[in-house]
This record gives sequence, structure tokens and C-alpha cells, in this order.
Amino acid sequence: LEIERSVRQQLAALLILEFGVIFHSVIIGLNLGVAGDEFSTLYPVLVFHQSFEGLGIGARLSAIPFGHRKWLPHLLCLAYGLTTPISIGLGLRTAYNPGSKTSLIVQGVFNAISAGVLIYSALVELLARDFIFDPCRTRRRSKLLYMVFCTLLGAGIMALIGKWA
Repeated sequence: LEIERSVRQQLAALLILEFGVIFHSVIIGLNLGVAGDEFSTLYPVLVFHQSFEGLGIGARLSAIPFGHRKWLPHLLCLAYGLTTPISIGLGLRTAYNPGSKTSLIVQGVFNAISAGVLIYSALVELLARDFIFDPCRTRRRSKLLYMVFCTLLGAGIMALIGKWA
């Protein structure tokens, strides 16, 4: 009973993360689809970005015992893998005007939803679970400090990369 509850909690956290990332990927696909001269700069940055998002989702997927729902991880991977290309490939490149008032409002709402879900997932579901609720990782203070240092270093590197993106 306790194991089933834990699996359900992990699955709920994963689905929240997947939902936020999929919204984010749709916006990325739209931005890439309408990119002009900056496409050659934007494309490798987004490939790198999407790869690490995929690794994050894959790491969470691999930690969940799905039991009789063996089809679910495949469906979630497919949903993540298709959102960015579908946003580009559905003819939105010609129909989507990135400077119009409507598209700016839609993009702002999608970005806000995505940012809120991703911040919640990062702080509550990922960091809290790894830093606070996992006694195996936080038993030694030196290991906890190392984990905090690595997290802050990663955030700093991403901020530095964001300067050029």
C-alpha cells in the first residue's frame, strides 16, 4: 500500500513536470519556426536545451516502477519528442505572425503557465525530494553542501549561457 502510494506520488510529479515541459516545447517550436536570420544561432542552442530537458524527464521516468502501465513511459517520451517538431511542422511557420497582439498574448500566457509549472516542479518535486526528503543523500552535511554547490553552479552556468542566447 505504501509502495503504491509512493509510485502514484512519483507519477503525479512526473506528469506535472511533463505538462510544463510540453507547454514550454510548444513555445520553443513556435519560436524556432518563425526565426529569421537568428535560426542558425537559435537551432543549436535549442537542441542543447531540449536534450537536457529530455535527460531530466528520462531520469525521472527511469526511477518510477510502472508495473502494469508499461506503455505509459513510451507515450510520455513520444509526447515530449513530438511537441517541438509538431509546433514547427503544422504549417504554423506561414500562419503564425510572432509580432501580432494575439500571438504575443498567447505566447505570454503559455510562457507563464510553463514557467509556473516548471518552477513548482523544480523547487517542490525535484529539489525538495532530493535535498530534504531523501535521508540517504542528506545524512552527511558535506554531501548536502556539495549538492547545493553543484545546483548553484549549474544555475550560474545556465545564466551565463543565457547571456548569449
